[in-house]
Amino acid sequence: MKIGIDARMMGPKNSRGIGRYIEELIRAMIENHAENEYVLVARGLDHALKDHACVKTVVADIPWYSLNEQLQLPKVLNNLEVDLMHFPHWNVPITYSRPFVLTVHDLLLKHQKDSAKASTRSFAHRAVKRIGYKVVLDTAVRRAKRLCVPTQFVADDMALYYPAVKEKLVVTGEGISKMLDGSAEAPDYDYLLYVGSSYPHKRLDLLLEAWQKIAEMYPDLNLVIAGETDIFMQRMRDKVKAMNLNRVHFAGRVEDDVLKVLYKGARAFVFPSEFEGFGLPPLEALSVGTPVIASDSRPMPEVLGAKGVIYFKAGSRDGMIDSVRAVVDNLKSMRNQAEIGGRELLQKYTWKKAAALTIEAYNQAIKN
Repeated sequence: MKIGIDARMMGPKNSRGIGRYIEELIRAMIENHAENEYVLVARGLDHALKDHACVKTVVADIPWYSLNEQLQLPKVLNNLEVDLMHFPHWNVPITYSRPFVLTVHDLLLKHQKDSAKASTRSFAHRAVKRIGYKVVLDTAVRRAKRLCVPTQFVADDMALYYPAVKEKLVVTGEGISKMLDGSAEAPDYDYLLYVGSSYPHKRLDLLLEAWQKIAEMYPDLNLVIAGETDIFMQRMRDKVKAMNLNRVHFAGRVEDDVLKVLYKGARAFVFPSEFEGFGLPPLEALSVGTPVIASDSRPMPEVLGAKGVIYFKAGSRDGMIDSVRAVVDNLKSMRNQAEIGGRELLQKYTWKKAAALTIEAYNQAIKN
C-alpha cells in the first residue's frame, strides 16, 4: 500500500498529544510494516522520520485549523497519488473526496463547544469557529472509510453522536512512549505533579482549590505543574497569586528526559481532568512506578486500571483531597502497586499493537 499521512502536527514543538501520536504510530508502522510506502505531509523536510527508506516527505507548510488548510491543502493531497490517506485529527479539508481513514481522539467539541480549540477571542469569533469546526468534523466523520479511536469510551461516544458510523469504528489504542534518561535532577523537595495543558476541561482550577487545603495538611509538600505557558496556564498562575497559594511551582514545557525525572521523583501524579479520550500523562507516571490520583471520568478507569491508582468523583474538590491523603499516607504500599500496575500497562499499551490495528483499519478501508 501507498499510504499518505497528514503529519503536519508532528515535530519537536509538538511532542505531546497528537504530535506524539503521529510520530510514534508512524515509527511503529515503519518498523513493523515496512512493506508499505508512507508519504508524510509535513511542515518541513527536517523531521524525526525523514531517513527511513519507506518514507517520502511532501512539504505543506500550512497551519492546522486555518483557512488555507481548507483552500490549499486539498491541492497538495490530490497530487500525492496514494491508495489511502490517514488524517490523525478531525481537521480534514471538506473538499477532499478521496478515500481516507480518520483518527478521532475525543469528541470534546461536542461536549464542550467553547473548548480551547474554539478560540479565546470574542463571542462572535468563537461562534464562527464553532460552526466551522462542527461542519469540518461532521463531514470528516461521515466520509471516512474507517474511524480509529483510542478507547472504547470514544467508540461509544462516537456511536452516540454518529449512530450511522458504528460499523466503521476501530479501537486501536495508543502506546506508552519510552522516555529517555537524561542528566536532569528531580526537585530537592517532596511534591505532587501535574503534567499537561491548562485547558478548562483539565480542571487545574479544581486542583488549585484542593491544594489550598492540602498545603495546610502537608506543610512539607509542594505542587509542580508542567505544561506549555499559554493564556490558559497564565490564568492558573494568576489564580495562584490571587489565592495566595504557597509552594506551587510552574515548570513550563519540559523535554522528555526532564519529564521522566519529574514523574519518578513525585510522591504522586494528580490528574483532575473531567474529559479525556485516552489520557497519556497518568499512564506515563504509572509506567515509572509513580502512584496516580485521577478523576473517575471515563475513560480513566478503562485506561489506567486499578493498581496504583486512587480515583475521586470528577469535579469533587473534597474527593481529590481525600485521595491525596490516601496516597501520601500509604506511600510505600501505593508505590508497590504502581510498579506492578505500570509493568502490566507497559505490556498492554504498545505502539506496535496500535500500529498493527491501524494497518488493519487501512486494509478494511481499501477493501470497502
